[in-house]
Amino acid sequence: MEEWITALRSVQNRDNYESTQYSMDHFSGMHNWFACSHARPTYCNVCREALSGVTSHGLSCEVCKFKAHKRCAVRATNNCKWTTLASIGKDIIEDEDGVWMPHQWLEGNLPVSAKCSVCDKTCGSVLRLQDLRCLWCKAMVRISPDCPLGQCKVSVIPPTALNSIDSDGFWKASCPPSCTSPLLVFVNSKSGDNQGVKFLRRFKQLLNPAQVFDLMNGGPHLGLRLFQRFDTFRILVCGGDGSVGWVLSEIDSLMLHKQCQLGVLPLGTGNDLARVLGWGAACDDDTQLPQILEKLERASTKMLDRWSIMVYETKLPRQHSASTVTEDCSEDSEVQHILTYEDSVAAHLSKILTSDQHSVVISSAKVLCETVKDFVARVERPTRETRRVQRKPTPWPRRYGPCPPGGSTYCHSC
Repeated sequence: MEEWITALRSVQNRDNYESTQYSMDHFSGMHNWFACSHARPTYCNVCREALSGVTSHGLSCEVCKFKAHKRCAVRATNNCKWTTLASIGKDIIEDEDGVWMPHQWLEGNLPVSAKCSVCDKTCGSVLRLQDLRCLWCKAMVRISPDCPLGQCKVSVIPPTALNSIDSDGFWKASCPPSCTSPLLVFVNSKSGDNQGVKFLRRFKQLLNPAQVFDLMNGGPHLGLRLFQRFDTFRILVCGGDGSVGWVLSEIDSLMLHKQCQLGVLPLGTGNDLARVLGWGAACDDDTQLPQILEKLERASTKMLDRWSIMVYETKLPRQHSASTVTEDCSEDSEVQHILTYEDSVAAHLSKILTSDQHSVVISSAKVLCETVKDFVARVERPTRETRRVQRKPTPWPRRYGPCPPGGSTYCHSC
């Protein structure tokens, strides 16, 4: 079955491409197939015939859930979830107030309990492809009013906002009034024993596929460049601390730190930053993403310091002593003092990062400053002592000469 999927992707020219080609394919509207089985009657959206429940007989688009036989997939039209204004085509709605976002309908294969959003009657069928479902707001109807973009509309960037390409071949996003703080999603598909693939698919179903990027396929640069024209936007990094650091470094290089706020959805292990920010140790249930997006929209903001640590190797001056035992004891004492400083700094840094009480944070910060100041003074003290010049008093030579007027028999001339 994997050979069929590989063949289909090669037909769609998705086998190998450079960064610019990937940018164009990311917005092309082509389906992304994967093999799947079906527990209830499901129908091919190409030939309209029933799909077998056997896995090897059915393909599904990971973004829009378009269904197809493996023999029909090559004939499927590239009508996946819209990503840009150009991909909407003739369905665009324009009037004197501007451009409206239309519904994007997919026919049939509705849930058993589906209700029409207009008349509230049961819609869909297990006997045939029947009735429509919007890929954006999930409305199931027999008619097509304007699309409100669903429950995640605050986070969604509508396809109408992506309407031009710059000189480098990258899509440029405009800022419609309804899109004040869209969400840019980065997923590390390798995190959590490759669980990131599930989250990648789910995010593309909930949002505009153009705002969801795989860090393992091009890194964060393309997504940040797409969003850099927004006055404010939010970023969600799905992965470990390494993925977060990668995105933060790219934000610094593009000077976007004043425009964006970053949240973390922990995948896999080693998620210390996610724990500190209150997102927990790990997330492995992709079905909870709608609720997570709602929490993200209501989340508060905290400032995060990033430190550049510079390490220099230098030799500490040693005080010469007549007794070797005394010198060894002095070195042991210095080592013990350094360990004490290290424990104190670690303890108070932990309080600053984890405590929500202002008094505790201020108190720990004061103690931390005094500790660092004392440590610097202790390190500088041996250097000052070795540079101090020890001078002994030198007697002036006695010379004899003529006495000044009114003087005695002889005097010192200095």
